[in-house]
Amino acid sequence: MQKRSWNKEAWTRQILKGDVRSASRLLTLVENHDRAARPLLKALFPHTGRATLIGVTGPAGAGKSTLINQLITSFRKQKRSVGVLAIDPTSPLSGGAILGDRLRMHPHFLDRQVFIRSLATRGAWGGISPALFDAIHILDAMGKEVILIETVGVGQDEVEIARLADVVVLVLAPGMGDDVQMMKAGLLEIGDVVAVNKGDRREARELLHQLRETVYDRPLIKISAEKGEGLLLLLSEIEKASADRDARISRQKKFVEEELRTHLREVLGETVSEASFDDREIEAILLRKRDPYDLVRSWIKRGKG
Repeated sequence: MQKRSWNKEAWTRQILKGDVRSASRLLTLVENHDRAARPLLKALFPHTGRATLIGVTGPAGAGKSTLINQLITSFRKQKRSVGVLAIDPTSPLSGGAILGDRLRMHPHFLDRQVFIRSLATRGAWGGISPALFDAIHILDAMGKEVILIETVGVGQDEVEIARLADVVVLVLAPGMGDDVQMMKAGLLEIGDVVAVNKGDRREARELLHQLRETVYDRPLIKISAEKGEGLLLLLSEIEKASADRDARISRQKKFVEEELRTHLREVLGETVSEASFDDREIEAILLRKRDPYDLVRSWIKRGKG
């Protein structure tokens, strides 16, 4: 990157206008833990909190990327601007994200109202990237009305996505066998909506039968992401789940608390699992009266770190 010859105000204005190049540069700073990102993130934070966050999780090979490709198409038909943050395993050579099947989303690469970015896990626990919180705020500030977050697909560690999204879609596929039993205590619990992909296959009936004994309190939908079947029903259930105001506020509080702990870990260089924050502090951030960066700094000054 060039020497620090940028203008914070001009750069912020460009991102707020939806400029892809400016947002991409800031995302790179965030992934590299560059301190130069902090003033820009602070300037953008008051313009966030408007996007609907949809987590898409599930085992590798379940068809998450194919489904997201279809969801992008559906949201664009509704004239909604879409952001995608696809969490990928870290490349052992470059330390960056391995793009993998992001190529499934190639029909949308030229759409200026769709922004797709892969983020590397860089060893993060929970199937998410340590840069994800800031990345969400950047896309939100860009004006993305819907932000789709795709996780790696590593099993029960995916539960962390439940702290971030307004609604979580759990994608499963036939051929998993006894894995359903193994997931009862973990992955199955986090999906607000459970989608059985490849539902046109004969084996899907058995999986649906198994799931109905476990997933009885949430929508269970049979889809075929590749063919676009079942998408209208899935979208309807996503909209219902994201419209649950009480659940959304509760999820947002968890999001803020986890974000604060992430920033504390970054500053202190150690695990901060017991950090607790006053409800008024959380409320101030939710109302955008304060930003998490200032709160972390004051929290450390008060000697709680």
